Amino acid sequence: MRMRRHPLVRPLGRSLRSLRPKTLLGLAAAIARQRNIKRDRGFTLTEVLVAALIGALIVSGLLGVMVELLTTDARETARNETQREMQLALDYISTDLREAVYVYDGDCIADVAATQGVNAAAVTDTCSDMFGNGYVPVPANSTPVLAFWKLDDLPDAVKQQCATNSSLIIGDSQAPCLSGRAYTLVVYYLTRNEDNDPTWSGKGRIQRYELPRYDNSGNPVAGYVNPQNTGFESWPIGDDGTAPSGSPSSTGIVTLVDFVDDRPMNQIDELEGDASIECPFQYAPTPADATLSNYGFDDVRNFYACVRVSDSLLDTASVTDESSAFNQKVILFVRGNAVGKPGIDTVNEGFMPAIATQVLNRGVANKIPRSQ
Repeated sequence: MRMRRHPLVRPLGRSLRSLRPKTLLGLAAAIARQRNIKRDRGFTLTEVLVAALIGALIVSGLLGVMVELLTTDARETARNETQREMQLALDYISTDLREAVYVYDGDCIADVAATQGVNAAAVTDTCSDMFGNGYVPVPANSTPVLAFWKLDDLPDAVKQQCATNSSLIIGDSQAPCLSGRAYTLVVYYLTRNEDNDPTWSGKGRIQRYELPRYDNSGNPVAGYVNPQNTGFESWPIGDDGTAPSGSPSSTGIVTLVDFVDDRPMNQIDELEGDASIECPFQYAPTPADATLSNYGFDDVRNFYACVRVSDSLLDTASVTDESSAFNQKVILFVRGNAVGKPGIDTVNEGFMPAIATQVLNRGVANKIPRSQ
């Protein structure tokens, strides 16, 4: 039986037979070349370098933005932290002042009458220049700013002795066993920090000093004079003009807060010109200009106070027995500077506005009982 071919077989066979070998070889070569082109396709060195440069520019820009954000955050954190530290220091000093029974104004500390309207003779006749004459220690690179007296409890060692002897004599005077309290002199200083001091990083710091009547062991402190025997203004000079025989030690000086600005007011660009301080009428600034000049702190008013003075010191006041008694009010000012903290490189970046508070102490000065 004879098989019949499919109708498409014959044309296909003729087509294949009609192809020449040369044509087939050329087709195979073209296909191979096309495969090689696809296999070798990629980036040139120039393209890679341009892409790398563009990527580096983008990454560096993003890193710059990130660094600036981190620096800004660190700067604001340092400034906020410094302002909070200044507020805490101001609160501490305010609490201390509320217990004061007598606060020295700047004129009395310097034994001068630099405040307008204050009677010069009244000041120089009663005040003793406690710092200039060495009655109270002043640490290096420091100026006294604020000084006052307050009542503190007696040390436990004295209380134990008083429990068995109410007429206890310590040193050359009787201990105040009945009241159980004694006067303590408290002084605050503004101190410049040394550039090579690893302990303190700020421009300046506030230090505190205490001169108690007795130490913790119950022994009398050298250089202490009871202000009840001399009067607060003329302390430590007695009525007969005698000065104390010994000088108190400076071991009681401790640092309260760091990062306080120490620049003169005319060097603080942010204050825009020749800034000055003004205390209200019947208030005297402390420290006085004479004190600042004496210790090399001319025009430095980053930690100071305005202290209300007695009517008897005013040239224009009408003084009576009743009006001479008053509660001393103190207005405190502190300005910090965060330079030295992370993110703060210059004093202008670290500049902080001054913060202030008013304190009314519990002691009444010049109190005279009203006559019947």
